[in-house]
Amino acid sequence: MNNESEFIMGFDILPFHSPRSRTPAKYACVIMREGAVLNEYEEISRHSLLNLVNEISPQWLCTDNIFEIIPDSKSVIHLIEDLPPTTKLVQVTGVPPRQVTLARLARQHDIPLSGKPSPLEAARIAAQLASQGVGYSLECFSAQTEIQVVRGRRPGRGGQSANRFRRRVQSMIQQMTREIESNLKRAEIEYDISIREADFGYASSRIVAYAPLHIIRDIVDSKRSGDFKVLVEPIRKQTEFVPLEPAPAPRKTKTQYFILGIDPGTTAAICLLTLRGKVHFLESKKALTRADIIRMVYSKGTPVMVASDVTPVPNMVKKISSTVNADLFTPNNNIPVAEKNEIAREFGDGVNISNAHERDALTAAVYAYRSIVPKLRQIDRKVREDRIDVDRDRLKAMVIRGSPMNEAIARLTKEAEEEAPSEPEEVEEMPEETIESLRKRYTQLKEENETLEQKVEDLNRLVDYLRFKENELSHSLEIISKQNYWKVKRDRKVAKKNSEIKRSRQRIHSLEDQIESLENLLSKLRGVKRLEMRGDMLAVKRIGKFTQESIQNYIREVAPLKKGDVVLFDDASGAGPQTAHILAEKGIRAVIVDTPLSHLAENELIEAEIPVIEADDVKLRRIDEFAFIDRDRFERNMSSFKEVVHEKARQKREDQLVEMVERYRRESSH
Repeated sequence: MNNESEFIMGFDILPFHSPRSRTPAKYACVIMREGAVLNEYEEISRHSLLNLVNEISPQWLCTDNIFEIIPDSKSVIHLIEDLPPTTKLVQVTGVPPRQVTLARLARQHDIPLSGKPSPLEAARIAAQLASQGVGYSLECFSAQTEIQVVRGRRPGRGGQSANRFRRRVQSMIQQMTREIESNLKRAEIEYDISIREADFGYASSRIVAYAPLHIIRDIVDSKRSGDFKVLVEPIRKQTEFVPLEPAPAPRKTKTQYFILGIDPGTTAAICLLTLRGKVHFLESKKALTRADIIRMVYSKGTPVMVASDVTPVPNMVKKISSTVNADLFTPNNNIPVAEKNEIAREFGDGVNISNAHERDALTAAVYAYRSIVPKLRQIDRKVREDRIDVDRDRLKAMVIRGSPMNEAIARLTKEAEEEAPSEPEEVEEMPEETIESLRKRYTQLKEENETLEQKVEDLNRLVDYLRFKENELSHSLEIISKQNYWKVKRDRKVAKKNSEIKRSRQRIHSLEDQIESLENLLSKLRGVKRLEMRGDMLAVKRIGKFTQESIQNYIREVAPLKKGDVVLFDDASGAGPQTAHILAEKGIRAVIVDTPLSHLAENELIEAEIPVIEADDVKLRRIDEFAFIDRDRFERNMSSFKEVVHEKARQKREDQLVEMVERYRRESSH
């Protein structure tokens, strides 16, 4: 270890429990510091174990098999993310699947062990091995951190408000990016940056800082809501096991046991009272968290009782008592201030009591101490009378925590005997041949047993490792499948957009042709219009066929026929006298035809003094649905028609006059 004052936590799964079971797995756990066991948890849930890790922030979280806490490869990342940034998950038995048994490692590093270790012993051995630099830490993240500044939400669909929002967000992303750059430069941390620029600033930015996550988090704050987000995440790498740095075995220190008195609040105070009734530590600080108090207490020793001076007990005191696995003491009634002051005078010799908070914490610890004084005296008397050579403070701590005195003495005595070198006992001599035979048989059976145990453990670890690799490969396959899915989806979108672009281009070409055609038509119309305005051309109304239906459709869909209009019929072959009569009623000035017209229709028109003019006689020009004729030629044809009509009328009148005269003569002669 780099720092012996750091905490180490070891854990081992209880028998018949599994992280893959539907029933939550339970574990045994120990907390160590400087080679001494601060606390033991014979049964603790995974959730409580991780909460304890986050409150203590140990340097190492050790076990003989990491697959006892993670069911599959996907859970590795989640577990590492749940741990404090400075805590490393360590497997002391080696890299899967080539591992060494915990018992063999214990023998190699002179750690006392008899028989198969219990879960609590396995947890303690794992922590001791890690303290000597034995094991491999699981690394899932590199020593680099990714910082992304991105948009928090999408703008609306257009409009001035959407533009204002886009301008504000892009400006804020640019400002935040520059602020992060400034902080990294001030901290002398190297980084790479990639920026996606936008109209009003940055659309997004990505910074890769060459420092671990816990350092970057002290410099850059995450932000996951609002108009923009700041995402601070470690950069993942392929999961690997990194060996710990070898370290000498820590010198074994004697654990000190205390009664912890707490006065919580804005200004919290704690008091550590020894099992001999002496104040070891007394301090108060503002804004102390539960984790701060637990780490502060464990840095001094192990609490065996947690005490409060008020009833009901504050929630914070309850949680600390549960976390440190110690009994909770509360007085039957609230303690008067005068009595608190008396306790402060009695127990405060050589101690600076700065405020009422420290006095209350001291009072709580003293009351708890007084409640167990008879039991402590009984232990002292028992040890003294029976001349028992054990750690008296540890014996008191075990009894205070609920162990029967005789069982606690037996356990401590057994541990002392295991650690002490054993003296050879006198035994009856056996024949050398028998001894040699038994020795060989024993050695053979022992080797076979160890070999079989090793094979079983190796196979179990191999199964766990293969299951881990299977899950890891499944996870990788899932990621690749998702990537392929998004690639296929993207390709489909691209193909769809390309098809839309192709259709749009075809439509554009078609429209361009139409525009060109219309421009040509417009140019022609402008030319004819100029001639019309100049008086050279005359616009005529163009109707397809000389039928009643075509005339009615034209009147309904295009324009009405008015008196004085000149009408062109593209096909005059179907005309009859009734159709001609309709034009006469409308007061049409003239009819232009390009095909032969029936005599009946023509006579009907002429009778109505509507001239029928051939298209060639007036230089007819068709431009799309429009038609124009030469005005001069039309007027000459009209004049000729009028002269003919007038001549016919004069001739008719003369004929009528002659007939009248002749009729008169005939009548007079009779």
